[in-house]
Amino acid sequence: MLVDSNLPIERDKLQNRFARLVKEDNDIIGAYFSGSIGNKTEDFYSDINARIILKPGIQIEQKQREIIRSIGDYLFIELFDYNHSIIHYATFIKLDLMVYTLEMLEPSILYKHIEIIKDDGTLTELHNLSKDMQYVVTQEVFDHILNQYYADYFNLYRAWRRNESNHIESIVLSIKQHLVSMWYLSKGTEPNIDDDWRNYEGEKSRLSHLEKEFILSYTPFDIKEIEVFTNKIAILMLEASEKVAVYDDLFFSRPNFMKVHDRISFTDEI
Repeated sequence: MLVDSNLPIERDKLQNRFARLVKEDNDIIGAYFSGSIGNKTEDFYSDINARIILKPGIQIEQKQREIIRSIGDYLFIELFDYNHSIIHYATFIKLDLMVYTLEMLEPSILYKHIEIIKDDGTLTELHNLSKDMQYVVTQEVFDHILNQYYADYFNLYRAWRRNESNHIESIVLSIKQHLVSMWYLSKGTEPNIDDDWRNYEGEKSRLSHLEKEFILSYTPFDIKEIEVFTNKIAILMLEASEKVAVYDDLFFSRPNFMKVHDRISFTDEI
């Protein structure tokens, strides 16, 4: 049986084995921890976000496999991609490993808060070039969140008319996530990717008390409240979108926003 209070100890053990391995591996010229470890915000359940930089000519996938097998016994592999793997170890600790080559690296806010464990000078320089950078909201990101919200708003209507209860639950969760993402943009903070709720709730959340209260007031979702919910979230999404557009000098069409919401109605009358 899992003992939660032992998880930081087990995570430290896996971190230390990883650190020893990369320091002794001549194919690896740099390595660091990011995420909650880099930010010094770990809790019992934090992952190990580990990143390594390889010398030219080293096989990326092969190096991933070597590391995964060498640092502990794993139960299953959630993801194994070209340069990214997510591994769940027998101790319940999760390793999120990414492998880079030098040409993949450039200054980014991702390098503002990292814990360097091996370096030939590249990571220190990258960190110094990145530490004063701020997240910049792009038109592409803004449009993506807004268009996904529009799509889910229409999909919610379809699911509601079809009496698809679980589909409704899923779409409502997605719609709330789009609103939270827009709130994060309004705070100058990079949002999570689609359908990722990590750190949007709990102590690590950057939401205000009122924003958290709104999300929780529709968790779980009661289908009887669908009309009130859609009216409220439309108002909040409009406010957040206009705020982001004005502050970051982005294009936002209020008439188009209104057309989307005027096109359908979540009343019991058809």
